[in-house]
Amino acid sequence: MKVNNSITVMGVDPGLNSFGYGIISEDTRALHPLKYGQHSVPKGVSFNDKLVYIGDTFSSIIDEIRPDFIAIEKIYVAKNTQIALSIGIVSGIIAHTGISKGVQVAFITPGEIKKIITGSGQAIKQQVCFMVQKLLGLKEDPGEHAIDALATAICFISINRFNNLVGKL
Repeated sequence: MKVNNSITVMGVDPGLNSFGYGIISEDTRALHPLKYGQHSVPKGVSFNDKLVYIGDTFSSIIDEIRPDFIAIEKIYVAKNTQIALSIGIVSGIIAHTGISKGVQVAFITPGEIKKIITGSGQAIKQQVCFMVQKLLGLKEDPGEHAIDALATAICFISINRFNNLVGKL
């Protein structure tokens, strides 16, 4: 992981029909939201076209912001196996897009994200939303997928800080 004083992290909440991203810069222990949002994949397009849309969208965002890391929320439960498989494929597309552009990629479970953001791995979405807004000074809720992506980026930054401190021991 990067050891200098400034990093930029893109957090991702992957999904086949809608997804979120959140890019945060950290310098001297301050967090700065740079860009965040949610996208809905066009309706009525094939599975393959959805994957191309997602890959192209993330490619454009990566080219614009040039993050140091991409942190993707890792799926570990889903309502059915088809949903889990689809989100896994989307995560792979996003990871490939970042890696092919020289960006390091990490996967973080929802429980880890909730634990770091709120102090409880069992936190509800409203608690995560509240804490993300407070940590980043956001006045409005940017939407469920953007919040999850921002939370993922914050979690990665926290893990990176810890690993850098331990590495100095």
